[in-house]
Amino acid sequence: MKMRIEKISDRLKRAGIESHAFESRIIAEHAKKNTLSPSETEDMIKRRESREPLQYILGEWEFYGDVYKLNKDCLIPRPETEFLTEYIIKNAKPGAFVLDLCSGSGCVSISALKRRGDLRAALVDISRGALEISAENAKINGVAGRADFYLLDIFADFAQIIKIITPNAMIVSNPPYLTEFEVARLQSEKTELSHEPEAAFSGGADGLDFYRFIIKNFAGGAAAAVFECGINQSGKIAEMFGEIGFFCDTVRDYGKVERVVAGHKKTLQSVRF
Repeated sequence: MKMRIEKISDRLKRAGIESHAFESRIIAEHAKKNTLSPSETEDMIKRRESREPLQYILGEWEFYGDVYKLNKDCLIPRPETEFLTEYIIKNAKPGAFVLDLCSGSGCVSISALKRRGDLRAALVDISRGALEISAENAKINGVAGRADFYLLDIFADFAQIIKIITPNAMIVSNPPYLTEFEVARLQSEKTELSHEPEAAFSGGADGLDFYRFIIKNFAGGAAAAVFECGINQSGKIAEMFGEIGFFCDTVRDYGKVERVVAGHKKTLQSVRF
């Protein structure tokens, strides 16, 4: 296998894959574990050479120590998003209801439910493919009995979503937050990110469309609302929370970026990681 890994690594390196050594081991191990034929393994390598993300090629990835099935209808789980899950685990009130908007693969709320047996969740997404994979992930991770799934458009179906919200709800969302300019740049660069669903990235002209709508229409009926956000967005989101009388809490990620912004009706002690 050593020579095989080296050969894969060399090909990925020539294709411009920076983590070629790591990814070549993953591909070789996946091929061995699943007893893939030489042609099937070759297909995996070619797909990665074309810059298709390894996570989609494997069909799964790790998040918060758990394994999540993936398809091209949902974003790839990222380490920064684990801070959002951590916030739920540490701050959701006993017996709280988690409303996960733009739920994607379901990794945020499912990993939280897995560690907080007292919580229930409703996962909402506009993509049928993403919702189906999140339901599968709930089963894989043993929380299907405490999670419900809704195929809804946050904007068009807001009246139905309002009916789901309860006074003890913690609204959680990792919504699309790239600006129109950033999305256009991704499309032109043809990198790994261009393979992920554009609808999961595009947050409008300034990247804040989803935050504005969720805070204005949903947050007031819940106990708290917690978001992941992009660089330099936390201040504007905090202002939106201030407009509805919510206090704010923020959490910085590994790069010291204010990645999580939480608005709540009662003061919570700031979380430190």
